[in-house]
Amino acid sequence: ACNNHRAVNQAISLHAQLEATGIGATACACHGCFVPHSVVDFQKGERKLRQRVGNNKFVKFPMEMEIVPGIGIWHPGGISILTHVHGHQPQCFSRYAPLYIEGAGWIDGEVIETLWSILNVVSASTRGMSSPHRQELLDFQMNDSNFMKIIHMGRHLSAKWKNALSASRAAGRAFDSLDSGVPEAERRHRMDMERAALNVRVDDPSAMDIFQLKTNKAASIQTVEMDLLGQHASSVETPQGTVTWLAQGLAIEESAIHVMKDKRSLKSTATDIQKLAVIRRMDRLSSDISKFIDAATTYMGSAIEDHDDTTADEVESKWEEQNNDAHSDLPLPFIHIPALPLPSSLSRRNCNKHGLAALADLELQLCIGQANDTLQSIRFTLADKAVLFHTKACLASNQSANTRAWGKVHQADTMLSRHAQIYRKC
Repeated sequence: ACNNHRAVNQAISLHAQLEATGIGATACACHGCFVPHSVVDFQKGERKLRQRVGNNKFVKFPMEMEIVPGIGIWHPGGISILTHVHGHQPQCFSRYAPLYIEGAGWIDGEVIETLWSILNVVSASTRGMSSPHRQELLDFQMNDSNFMKIIHMGRHLSAKWKNALSASRAAGRAFDSLDSGVPEAERRHRMDMERAALNVRVDDPSAMDIFQLKTNKAASIQTVEMDLLGQHASSVETPQGTVTWLAQGLAIEESAIHVMKDKRSLKSTATDIQKLAVIRRMDRLSSDISKFIDAATTYMGSAIEDHDDTTADEVESKWEEQNNDAHSDLPLPFIHIPALPLPSSLSRRNCNKHGLAALADLELQLCIGQANDTLQSIRFTLADKAVLFHTKACLASNQSANTRAWGKVHQADTMLSRHAQIYRKC
């Protein structure tokens, strides 16, 4: 998938002083050659506007053909030219890719993109040229690319044919292994669905959605809270507002982890403004916890007396990983941050003793939603760290760029550590 989206960023910027901001071309998917006299200039960048190549006398398309922006050329008879199908919504791939069209040839990736990589080498030298000189140079490079494709086609196709045969046998064995575990009735049902989808594909492309993998996303804490609020409206087991109170408690616990992490990350060189910002956050957190504890009697009753009154610092220290930095725990003015009186702080036996089993079940469901959100954040952070490593750290060409790149990687590590602590709390 694309990252940084440089083409989009360049399209957004102003290029009023430029005669052209890029070029568009047509290439043969079978042979990988540029179609002669099909190259046009872009004045608005890569904005997926309709490319008027149909009027070119050298490239004639039927009038009923539709150029779908960002997808390609779609014919009512079922002809499709693959462009950026894989970069759109997931269902676009199964609806428009030739891979799912019976009898259509399979395209080895996006041919035009492989051609751009060769042409981009000389594109920079054309910026200062006049239009005829620029056109002559690009035409020469494209003709040379086509010539090299023709003379090397036999050798490359032979190698690809051997690789395709080997991969086809391996894919066949893998498919047979999966197919052998499918019941016969289920196999016939799926084949009937496939035939029905292919028959109506032209009139209703959404019928091809059956080939799309369907995965159910885990419920977030907001979704769980809304469901519980809807169910709790008619419940008499717990007081009104219990779900909201529990959700606020989990949010406060999450905020406490972030505040304590920021407190421990302060260095000896921290300014008074940085220290004051952390102290203010601790003070607001202490105020929120006090309000939460004041409302706890309404929902927990006498069970609050069995609550273990440890401080958030002591609770957080159980989750905090060891830090060898001598200045990582810089002394700050002490602010008492007590732990929250939640059902999870009591044993299951005490919850049953005080009639809080329903309250404990509600908290457990909310904790599951919080864990789902945290796992999603961990996945995104790991992906962000991988992108930073490959696009910044590995490509750093000097000490300054290397320092900044690794600084961003360490920031991603810090966020990952926080998400891991929240998940362990769940």
